[in-house]
Amino acid sequence: METTFTVSKWDEKPVDDTRKEFPITIAHVEYDLEGELQGKAFVEYLLYYIDSTMDDGHLATSKISGFLHFHGTYKGKHGTFTALEQGIFDKGNLDSPGTIIQANGDLESLKGSYNYEFTDKTSKMILDLTFKNSH
Repeated sequence: METTFTVSKWDEKPVDDTRKEFPITIAHVEYDLEGELQGKAFVEYLLYYIDSTMDDGHLATSKISGFLHFHGTYKGKHGTFTALEQGIFDKGNLDSPGTIIQANGDLESLKGSYNYEFTDKTSKMILDLTFKNSH
């Protein structure tokens, strides 16, 4: 299963401008999702650039760690979930799989993971999600 998304916000800045030896940036990101997941995702990423900098944009390479918080619907059920992501952004390709760590509302029993896939101008999340029996 998959869902498409667009980046509606990407606000990135150094964690500490005064410590150049600590080259970590933080990005406040928002995704608009359509498809199996319908709604909005708010993501907080920490990025560590490898042989590149934030100024290199989509040509950069960075290690990524972050949390994604989704609010919306999945298979007609409304709720939220938070996922942990960890991986790498390498010259336009994001390989940062996410795993759900907590879900609420009608999505409370939702478990699973996702990964990103980019083809041409389309951004997709490939979903591996299931509802677990809560008994």
